[in-house]
Amino acid sequence: MSVVRILLLVTALISLSFLSACSSRQSDYYMLESTAPAVSADHMPRTTLVVEEIAMPGYLDRNNVVVRDAKGTHLAVANFNIWAEPLQQGIQRVLAHKLTGPLLNAGITVMPYQSSVVAPMYAAYIEVVRMDADRSGHVTLESRWTLIDVRNNQVLDRGSFAAQETVDMPSFGSQEMFRTVVEAQSRLVEHFGDKLAVLLQNALAGVK
Repeated sequence: MSVVRILLLVTALISLSFLSACSSRQSDYYMLESTAPAVSADHMPRTTLVVEEIAMPGYLDRNNVVVRDAKGTHLAVANFNIWAEPLQQGIQRVLAHKLTGPLLNAGITVMPYQSSVVAPMYAAYIEVVRMDADRSGHVTLESRWTLIDVRNNQVLDRGSFAAQETVDMPSFGSQEMFRTVVEAQSRLVEHFGDKLAVLLQNALAGVK
């Protein structure tokens, strides 16, 4: 066998080994967490509300977890750290879970999204403006909300929410970093849900 053929064979084997190593890299999956207790009720109020599908900015409309640099102009999109469900659905799930208990106590049933049983009386539309973290450990959530009376397509109330949490950021790009970021984002979404529950109760008081 010639020297050239030997070199080509060695190069091919190295390339195959590299590709095999890359393909064996397992992805890490993350979900937003809700710490709200499960609600049990024998009868649910007839007044109903649904959290509609969440509107997201384009840079978050992906499966990958996104982190900004300190100046906010550069995005790091993780290849192997991804959401276990669409981020819109994760936010919608946590918000609905957080709203269920407080609104039930106020005589309002939070329905599953797109329930085929009955149309909701009220709908909460949520737009996420920003939800990300930077290398300095600043985790930010900015959003807007609108409450609609579905029966007559009337806007009952609207507002905005902004909050930031600072965490001790582990080594950038590490699994621990992504876990820390997702845990902080979960807390911010839950904080939004707690505040939204109060605002929705106030807006619906007397109009049910």
